[in-house]
Amino acid sequence: MFMPFFDWRYLLFVALPIMALSFLASNWVKRTYQQYSQVRSSSGLTGVDIARRILTGAGLDDVTIQVIDGELSDNYDPRTKTLNLSKEIALGNSVASEAVVAHEIGHAQQDRQGFFAMRIRSSLVPAANLGSQAGLLIVIAGLVLSAFTGSGIGFYIAVLGLALFAAVVLFQLVTTPVELDASRRALRLLAENGVIVPEEQDGARRMLRAAAFTYWVALFGALLTLLYYASLVFGNRRSD
Repeated sequence: MFMPFFDWRYLLFVALPIMALSFLASNWVKRTYQQYSQVRSSSGLTGVDIARRILTGAGLDDVTIQVIDGELSDNYDPRTKTLNLSKEIALGNSVASEAVVAHEIGHAQQDRQGFFAMRIRSSLVPAANLGSQAGLLIVIAGLVLSAFTGSGIGFYIAVLGLALFAAVVLFQLVTTPVELDASRRALRLLAENGVIVPEEQDGARRMLRAAAFTYWVALFGALLTLLYYASLVFGNRRSD
């Protein structure tokens, strides 16, 4: 009962819903990206050109642009003030490139303005990394210790693991408004800098909406996992 892969409740109420929603989210993003990566932008600008224009227009001249490997691996690194663009986005001149570039510059603008939720998210990164790597292992170790020794210390070890994994949930909770705000900024930045025409806005909005769904799925998955393990820890405690 302590190992999730032996528990039908975990498979039915946690694993399967998370896998199904993750598949839907991933498929939605891929299909939307494939569709709008084939739609040429009216400006004819590549992703790098768009990035330079928007960064200049937004007064973000201290942000550097770097082309990296990977598909949809684009990100903004606030530590180095670097806008990392995947090759296909950086060199492409599609509506998809416009949306992705502007979204990441939205994060750069958040960083410059000291957006509160983004600062909170950055501070949570170490705890979230630790929680994702060790939190659930510690929970299971505590449950096993309680089962085989009857020692109360196992309960407290499991609670410690829950607290560590709760940092993952909190990170995802803060990430969602950060990403949604960056998407809102993206559409505004594209329009303000003359990068996008009205006919292309719907495509860019669809790209950003598909990406937003992945953030909600990540939050739902982390929360569902935390609730499942919490039910094991505190349910086991009441039965002692």
